Amino acid sequence: MVSKLKELSEDDLEDISNFLSETIVKKISSSVRSQKEILDMDVSIEIDYPNENGELDVDASVEIGIDELSDLSDEIIDEVIDGSYLELDEYINEHYR
Repeated sequence: MVSKLKELSEDDLEDISNFLSETIVKKISSSVRSQKEILDMDVSIEIDYPNENGELDVDASVEIGIDELSDLSDEIIDEVIDGSYLELDEYINEHYR
């Protein structure tokens, strides 16, 4: 059984947002052979807390411009985001429960 989240402050929410954003950027950067493949990248994190269930809801989206020769696909980006959510779950369990 997963224990309940502690009451989160604005600083906590900012920390959670920064952690997820940095994790996504790091994982995408390591998914390409050269950083030159990434022309621009914007990661946005939306946090709804508390949502209607009194829980934390985190949504990440990535806008990315890549070089036409890059192998980076939408599928890879989706896998990166999914993996980043798993890391976020662990981070929240360690720091906010």
